[in-house]
Amino acid sequence: MPRIVDVATQEQPEPGRDKLTIRVRLRGETVIWSDLMYPGLDGRPIEEVRFRLEQYLGEVERAYAALQGHPFGQ
Repeated sequence: MPRIVDVATQEQPEPGRDKLTIRVRLRGETVIWSDLMYPGLDGRPIEEVRFRLEQYLGEVERAYAALQGHPFGQ
């Protein structure tokens, strides 16, 4: 089931509407981020990014471990 996720928000100078919201879904062994709209190297918009599930989960675990060592993660 696809999920809509806020992955980043602007907090400074004050909280506002500037945030990155993506749609995350799993198709087989591929994690897909979609509903993106940021410029690629050629200037054209990137609308979707795909990750191998194993690599994606490894990065989630790495980020979680790093957050546990950060004062905000406790």
